[in-house]
Amino acid sequence: MKKTTLGNTNLKVSEMCLGTMYFGTKTNQKQSESVIETFLDNGGNFLDSSNNYAFWMEGGIGDESEQTIGNWLQHQQRDKIILATKCGARPKSFDGNLDNISLEGLSHDTIIQAVEGSLKRLKTDYIDLMYGHIDFPEYPIEERLNAFQKLKEQGKIREIGTSNTWSWRIEESNNLSKAQGLPQYCAVQQKFSYLRPKYNADFWVQRIIDEEMIDYVSYRPELTLFAYSTLLSGAYSKDGNIELPQEYDTKDNQLRMSTLEKIAKQLGCSKNQLVLAWIMNQRVKIIPIISGSRPSQIEESTKAAGISLSKEVIEELNKSGD
Repeated sequence: MKKTTLGNTNLKVSEMCLGTMYFGTKTNQKQSESVIETFLDNGGNFLDSSNNYAFWMEGGIGDESEQTIGNWLQHQQRDKIILATKCGARPKSFDGNLDNISLEGLSHDTIIQAVEGSLKRLKTDYIDLMYGHIDFPEYPIEERLNAFQKLKEQGKIREIGTSNTWSWRIEESNNLSKAQGLPQYCAVQQKFSYLRPKYNADFWVQRIIDEEMIDYVSYRPELTLFAYSTLLSGAYSKDGNIELPQEYDTKDNQLRMSTLEKIAKQLGCSKNQLVLAWIMNQRVKIIPIISGSRPSQIEESTKAAGISLSKEVIEELNKSGD
């Protein structure tokens, strides 16, 4: 994998990022470390976590991913790793019903406390990229930016990002940052894959990368887009006429799957690899977040960075299902 610059910052990150959502829950410490090492061996240096991964799993409280990374990180050369985590979506309480959940939010004090907790679990002195996990309109933008400013001045975070939001909110925030000399977002993380969700798909608090967001970022070189849920929990791993996830079950997507399968065979790669290569060949830079519980899954995904797509192939993939 090549390295790329994160927005207008000095951070050099791999062109893929390793998602660690299920570290410590589905994937135990030993398995997680094998996955990380495989990612590093293939040129990666960028890990993505959150202070709520994965509270919804049986026995999970939200500490597990960061703790698992921290157990590994304390034995590594810290400056060789770019570490991202998030705050805002950790539950205050959770009874198993997402409809009744109360999240911590993004008040000034909550952000400060959340970062302190993440630093402790990650066993590190600083976080390279700190996201607000969800954009809560009820909390003033200036309040969160002041919290991030304080943390930057203390050396506890280096850069900031936002996730599950809208372009107008990013613009509002970065205009305020410029006017008041506060930190500016350099990263935006949203849901994105080759299949297109239904127009009325309900992803709860999650927001997708749509054409409007891509248009916006194309005029904002200070921003880098990140895509999560890129492989739709294994939807592309199956062969033949498969049942698509409910939010993606359309005739258009059946056509896109057929096109994907045809081109993957022509190129001699897997559908997973082709999806990742397609994401990395958008008209703006998008860094896909990959994940897996086995080293072989990471080996497969990282090889997508070496797949070259012609303009004709990209156009065929883009137009399929239109």
